[in-house]
Amino acid sequence: MSKRQNPQPFAPIYGEVYENAGGGRYLCESREGSASSAWFTNVASGWHCLAKGIVRYEDGTIEWDRSTDGHFVPLDENLRDRIDRAAFRSKQRSIVNAMLCCLI
Repeated sequence: MSKRQNPQPFAPIYGEVYENAGGGRYLCESREGSASSAWFTNVASGWHCLAKGIVRYEDGTIEWDRSTDGHFVPLDENLRDRIDRAAFRSKQRSIVNAMLCCLI
């Protein structure tokens, strides 16, 4: 695996799913305090935590310095619906970006 490059402070967007550099996909549930802190839920396990010191790498993955208040939450229909909507929005953005690249 290649070394990730150029971590930049990152303010995640509510409702988006992000790939963690250490593995796993996380739904941003809400922002907290500073721009680089947010509540995330692991979409596979339901692990929910407040991530602090969030950075994003050139490859689009994210990670954080530390997390607090971690606990498991049920993967109920409401959470699954939010995850599905986030995946749909991500796919839409990819299609639009591909179309824009063709126009240039």
